[in-house]
Amino acid sequence: MDLDPQCDLDALHQGIVDAIKAQFPQLVTVEDYREEDDRVRLRIPACLIELSEMTPSEDDDAGTDQLPVYLRFEARLILGFRERKAKRAIRTLAGTFAAWVHMNQFERPVEPAQVMGVYPDDFDPALDQFEVWRVEWQHLAFLGESAWKGEDFLPQTVMVGVSPDIGTEHEVDYHDITDSPQVTP
Repeated sequence: MDLDPQCDLDALHQGIVDAIKAQFPQLVTVEDYREEDDRVRLRIPACLIELSEMTPSEDDDAGTDQLPVYLRFEARLILGFRERKAKRAIRTLAGTFAAWVHMNQFERPVEPAQVMGVYPDDFDPALDQFEVWRVEWQHLAFLGESAWKGEDFLPQTVMVGVSPDIGTEHEVDYHDITDSPQVTP
């Protein structure tokens, strides 16, 4: 395990945007947190990204005193409704995008992406003249600084005991393997 799995949210956002641009060069616009007023002048095809939720996880303690959270992202894929076979094209793009996101880490210290859903998205009235599908995924990430950061926490000596002769009463039975990759019981 990485002793400092701290997730930088700004770097993760930028990593996702940059990766989408590289993987899907046909998308004219790839942005996060586009202002509502800018959507009427949206250059398409487009992909708009946002982090929609951060849910703490009680089951994923890394032992680092960091906050384990599920980061839920949404990508809205947008095509013009006048594009030839737009309804089929948006579904194809959404499926291709979801398959690409699946297990992707965007070169950041987060767990591989789990796709949560791929849906038509009719919620935003400003996007009525477009075909829009939403891809949702999540990553497990750790927020805050690790208690194990720095050299003070790295062990100087590594000792190994063989069960059942373990515990403080058997300290003399342990073997120092600090400099040796092999253990001889």
